Amino acid sequence: MRRPFGRITRLTSASLTKRAIMKIAVTGKGGVGKTIISAYLSRIYAENGFHTIAVDADPSLNLAAIFGKEDSKPMSEMKDIIAERATMGGGLIRMNPYVEDLIDPYAIEIDKNLKLLISGTVKAAGSGCLCPENALLRSLLQELILARNEVIILDMEAGLEIMSRGTIKGIDAILAITEPSYSSVQVTKKLLKFARDLGIKNLYVVANKIKNPAESKFITQNLDVFHQIPYSKGVLKASMDRNFLYRKNGFYKSILGLYNKLNKNV
Repeated sequence: MRRPFGRITRLTSASLTKRAIMKIAVTGKGGVGKTIISAYLSRIYAENGFHTIAVDADPSLNLAAIFGKEDSKPMSEMKDIIAERATMGGGLIRMNPYVEDLIDPYAIEIDKNLKLLISGTVKAAGSGCLCPENALLRSLLQELILARNEVIILDMEAGLEIMSRGTIKGIDAILAITEPSYSSVQVTKKLLKFARDLGIKNLYVVANKIKNPAESKFITQNLDVFHQIPYSKGVLKASMDRNFLYRKNGFYKSILGLYNKLNKNV
């Protein structure tokens, strides 16, 4: 059962037996390819008939650039909205601002079944502290993950600190993207530890940019890998051309394989 765009108002017994929606957070060290994976995965879900929102929640805003929306302002920089929804008199912060009515107006239509929401993140040092920007972003994530009935693909920064414990419980899969390098593997191990500390079980390692069996072996000896994606020269040109459905591209086919695994196993 595939539901139209909109907020969930009631879950029926049929919808609880087999979910037609997925909430996926994609994270990993910078440069490992998490943004392009997020873009392709979003496209494939939309192509298969699922209403999908791709969320750019990384400070670099690369997902917005891939979709050709690099000039759009992220919600984390919309000072008027932040002041209206997340601040109170006397310098107080409203910790659970109302955001339900913000997603549809600010979600940018990319293609059939696919929208982009540029949430951004707090760039200042100590972004984990209490501030109105973080309060708004946390509420947006909670609304997207816990209350919306679309497929949600979140392109996150390396950490998961912006998420609350309640939000994380609504995630169907956290994809930790890694590549065959020592530094990337170490970041992934730290991410896995952080996830375990939060009680997260549905975290899957995706090995990207695999060129040969030796690189595959290096990854699998250090991490429990859910899916491997081969290195592809064509993916860079395809992304620059914004030609995500380049079917002869081995990268596309591998992301399609990831899509099938997620739908089967999660």
